[in-house]
Amino acid sequence: MSILIYGAYGYTGTLIARRAVAQGHDPILAGRDEQKLQRVASSLDCRARAVSLTERFRLRSALEDVTAVVHCAGPFVHTARPMVEACLDTGTHYLDITGEIEVFGALMDRDADAKEAGIVLLPGVGFDVVPTDCLARDLAETVSSPTDLEIAFVGQGGVSQGTLKSAVEQMGQGGRVRRNGQVVAVPPGWTSRTVDFGDPPRPVISIPWGDVVTAGHSTSIPNVTVYTYLPRVGRTLLRLSRYAQGLLSWTPLQTVLKRLVEQCVPNPSPETRKQGHTLVWASVRGETGERTTARLRGPEAYTLTARTAVQAAARVATEGVPSGYHTPSTALGSDFVFDVEGVERLTTD
Repeated sequence: MSILIYGAYGYTGTLIARRAVAQGHDPILAGRDEQKLQRVASSLDCRARAVSLTERFRLRSALEDVTAVVHCAGPFVHTARPMVEACLDTGTHYLDITGEIEVFGALMDRDADAKEAGIVLLPGVGFDVVPTDCLARDLAETVSSPTDLEIAFVGQGGVSQGTLKSAVEQMGQGGRVRRNGQVVAVPPGWTSRTVDFGDPPRPVISIPWGDVVTAGHSTSIPNVTVYTYLPRVGRTLLRLSRYAQGLLSWTPLQTVLKRLVEQCVPNPSPETRKQGHTLVWASVRGETGERTTARLRGPEAYTLTARTAVQAAARVATEGVPSGYHTPSTALGSDFVFDVEGVERLTTD
């Protein structure tokens, strides 16, 4: 078994590389910037392969002896396709840590290609969307003829520059929900509600999270809405953004905002991550009106991502997951998240 981590010198990629080494794996680290790559590889005593996603032949050469790739270099709307194509050509399993709706949909469309190549396509093996996907499927299995799924989450621990840059690219695209089995566009902050995460109830607002696509695949539930907690000013700004969709999609503005992120936003520190945590809530309603709710608590989002990504890659590389497109729960089971260090199931109603 050999695992290659691409984008290993990025914030999350480095955390995943460290976790892999700590768990006894010998990952190959890769990325386009040789200097940054060598710095991380030397610190972890790992092999390094410097290659750009645009170098078609060199990328395939880098994957020839690799069982599975964990792709960590976003925004994945730009980077997923060249890596997926290389994995299809070399028979290498593909995993990534995307949360981008468009990427989940695009990879789902490659299901037949993946089966023909004999590989697994498994996007979203981080906080996006392992805990939400597993909890949703676990809950859906307890309800007869489920028709509606609501998911909500809250995290404490900060946001990385890479995550914010991906968010900047998505700002002008509005909201998304799943209705009658189809992903449909809605205004940003389209709906809101109050959710009891197991502590004082919190206001949450709808967002275009990956589960709008993945939960439909995992559970076959036709109606899916995803929410997150934001402070009042955040909820207000999200709703107001619906009046500036064209401006927010303007490439020059996005370029400026990304530069501001690089200059002004520090990545979460180890202490911040250690003190943080995540809470996930899901509720499923059946066609008779029956409703069941479940909750889980996990480590801070980037810590959880490192743990789930490494664990998922190891299992895909060694356990014979059926080829084709998967979500975390269809590949690894709905109980996968509860086998991850630091994750605990809270009450089920």
